[in-house]
Amino acid sequence: MVGVGNTAEVFDYGDDKVCKLFYEGYPKEAVEREYRNAKEVERLGFSVPKVFKLVESEGRIGIVYEKIVGKSMLECIFENPGEADAYLEQFVRLQKEWLSCAPEQSASVFSYKVYLHMLIKGAGQEVETSLYDEINALPEGDTLLHGDFHPGNIMITAEQRYVVIDFMNVCHGPALYDIVRTYLLLKEKDETFGRAYLAMMEVSEGTITVFCSVLEKCRRYEIYGK
Repeated sequence: MVGVGNTAEVFDYGDDKVCKLFYEGYPKEAVEREYRNAKEVERLGFSVPKVFKLVESEGRIGIVYEKIVGKSMLECIFENPGEADAYLEQFVRLQKEWLSCAPEQSASVFSYKVYLHMLIKGAGQEVETSLYDEINALPEGDTLLHGDFHPGNIMITAEQRYVVIDFMNVCHGPALYDIVRTYLLLKEKDETFGRAYLAMMEVSEGTITVFCSVLEKCRRYEIYGK
């Protein structure tokens, strides 16, 4: 076994490949969505693992990817805290590359609002109607978004290749959605690091108040559903 996550286990799969095998009972449509998203971002030329095929094993569904040998950026920051600023600069550069994708290239993935609706509906607890209204009131957008951009989803190889992984949440919407999502995830770990990220993205806290309020509420359902 190569790794274990909230939704899947990762196993070696022949030469230079791995299989991300989702846990039994995990929705097939969600796995198929990740596969389609992975194929799309690979087609667009981003630095991502090659994706090969969907597989089934003992009632579980998996995706076969190129094996990326290295460490996550999160691991590298923990091991080299004095280089955290340099890693953050690379992190911001990578995210800006994603957010610069031409609008027509995001047409094949669904809206971030659809994703947020699915997220809170799937958490297994009652949702206040007002939260749906707050999501619907957020701005539209056509930027290609990763949806879960954080240092744990950036792999760094020995050759210093930076590779983005995990495509379950890929969607389209305003760039601020991806930025605020990243900011909140970073702030959970280290508030100072989160604020440094926001400064590098040239976004002020005052411009993201509404997004923060809505996404913090949605985040509670995400944590509950894991």
